[in-house]
Amino acid sequence: MKKYDRHICEYQPSDVIVEYSRDTFHENFTWQVTYCREASEEDLENNHYLETVGETLWSLVAEINNCPYCGLSLREQKSDNGEYVLFDSTGGSLHVL
Repeated sequence: MKKYDRHICEYQPSDVIVEYSRDTFHENFTWQVTYCREASEEDLENNHYLETVGETLWSLVAEINNCPYCGLSLREQKSDNGEYVLFDSTGGSLHVL
C-alpha cells in the first residue's frame, strides 16, 4: 500500500497541494487538498504577531474524493466523510478550528 502520492494537474494553482498522505482526522491515509495563506507586507503592518513575509497565516486541509481542479477521481472507494480542519496562526499561536 502506498504511503504518499501527489496529484498535480494543469489547472491546479502552484500553491495548492493535492496529496495522498496520513490524514489530520483519523491517522489513516487519505486524499486531501491543502490551501495556505501566507503573510504579505501589509499583513505584517496590521498584525504585530507576524514576523516575516511568507509566514503561514492559515491553512485549510480538506478530505477529497476527486481533484477540485480537473475532476479526476483519486479514490477507488468514495468517502462520504468530507472532513476538514482550519489551522489559524494569526494570533501568535496555532489554533485548530
